[in-house]
Amino acid sequence: MLRFALPSKGTLYDPTLQLLERCGLRVSRPNLKQYTARIATLPAAEVLFHRPSDIVAKVATGDVDLGITGLDLVREEAGDDANLVVIEPDLGFARADLVLAVPEAWVDVQGWLDVADLAAEFAAGGRQLRIATKYANLVRAFFYGRGVYSFTLIASQGATEGAPGLGYADMIADITETGTALRENRLKIVPGSTILRSQACLIGSRRSLLLDTDKRVTIRVILELLEAQRRAVGLQHIIANVPGTDAAAVASAVTAHAALSGLQGPTLAPVFSSGARPEELDWFSVSVVVPTDRILAAVDHLRTIGSTGIVVLPVHYAFADQSETFTRLLETLETDNL
Repeated sequence: MLRFALPSKGTLYDPTLQLLERCGLRVSRPNLKQYTARIATLPAAEVLFHRPSDIVAKVATGDVDLGITGLDLVREEAGDDANLVVIEPDLGFARADLVLAVPEAWVDVQGWLDVADLAAEFAAGGRQLRIATKYANLVRAFFYGRGVYSFTLIASQGATEGAPGLGYADMIADITETGTALRENRLKIVPGSTILRSQACLIGSRRSLLLDTDKRVTIRVILELLEAQRRAVGLQHIIANVPGTDAAAVASAVTAHAALSGLQGPTLAPVFSSGARPEELDWFSVSVVVPTDRILAAVDHLRTIGSTGIVVLPVHYAFADQSETFTRLLETLETDNL
C-alpha cells in the first residue's frame, strides 16, 4: 500500500485536493477530523494528512512514500537528505518567494549589497545584524555564500513580519506571495534578495521506491495523470465536418491556418451522409486539438472552407508517448542503485 501524505490544513490544503480531483484522483475525506482518507480510483494508496513540514520529515525517514508540500520546506528541512527525491518540483500552485525584508525607514537600503554593508557596520559597532526567520538553513547559506558572516538568526515561530516592529529583530527573511503582510508591517523587500522561488512540489522516498515495485506502479499512475492534466491546460478539441474532393485536399485546407495544425496534425475520417452535399465533393470529419486562445480564429477559418457542425469539447488529458516525469524518476533511481 502506497502511503501518500497530503497537507492537513493551510494554504496548501484546498489547492492540493483540487489538483488531484482535476486529475481524476478525488480524495474522499468525509470527516475533517480524520487524518486518513482514500482515493477510489487509486485503491493501492492510503492518504495520510500531515502538516506540510511534517511531510518533509516523514518522506525523508521513509515513514511515508510520497507527499505534496512546499519546496521551501523541502530545501530548508531536508537539505541534501539522500533518501528524499523531488519528483516534481513545480505542481503549479502555492507560488511564493523567500526574500529579505527591511523596515521602510531604511531608505538607504536599495539592494543586497546595502544589507552586506549594514552587517559590516553593525559588526564594527560591536553588534550583530539580527534577522528573524523560520528558514535558518537557507538564510545562513545565502549569507555565507555571499561572504557575509556577521549576523544573528532569530528563530521565528509566529508572524515573522512583526519582529522588527516588536524590536527583537532588525530585519526578516520570510516567504511571501503578494508582499501584502510585509507592507502592512511597514517592511519592504530588498531588491535582488530572493533566496528561493517556491511552489508546491511532489516528493518521494528513494528507499521505498527502490525496494517496492508495486509502489512504483501506483506512483506511475499518479504521475501519468498529473502530467497529462497539466499538458491539457489551455487546449480544446474541435470536431467539424468539412467538404473536399479528397482527404489530402481537406487536410491542406484545414492546416492552412496555423492554429489548426493540432498536436501532430488533424485527424480525418469520411462522413457517410444521406443528406445533400456540394457537387463532386465528399464530407470529412476533422478532429484537431487547438489552443483555447485560438478557438474563434480556428472556427472562422473552418467556416471559410465550408465547414458545418463545428463542435468544441474540453480536453481533460493530453498523454504523450510516455510520462517524462516517471521516466526521469526511474533514471534517478537506477543511477542511485548502481
